[in-house]
Amino acid sequence: MRYMMFVATDPEAEPFVAEEDDIADWAADVDARGVHVFGERLRPVQDATLVRVRGGELLVTDGPFTESKEWIAGFGVLDCRDLDEAIEIARRHPMARFGRIELRPIWPLDVAEDPTAREEREAADRGRRTEPSVGRSNPDRTG
Repeated sequence: MRYMMFVATDPEAEPFVAEEDDIADWAADVDARGVHVFGERLRPVQDATLVRVRGGELLVTDGPFTESKEWIAGFGVLDCRDLDEAIEIARRHPMARFGRIELRPIWPLDVAEDPTAREEREAADRGRRTEPSVGRSNPDRTG
């Protein structure tokens, strides 16, 4: 099961202590386990560009979408056996202490699927903690 791991700042978290930032150890561990698919840091929100189309018009704005004290500092894609393993991995990430980690199951998109049928199928799945892994079959799911 694949999870997107959003690594975010949190003004209520413990103060950052560089000497306690063991990100290299965390990365080595998840790489050795074979659960880390991909991840990177993100540049600060001041470097963001917002792209929208409204009424057929392209609107491009510099800076973040919203003013917030929290912002996404990085991301990772994890391939875990279940949510419990993803939580166990996320809890050891330094930003679980110095910020916050949000885990979200990745929901594969089949562009050939009828959009109405997809919406009906996905509406039944919302809130489930057992979304199928990318590229793996789920015997509990039909269709």
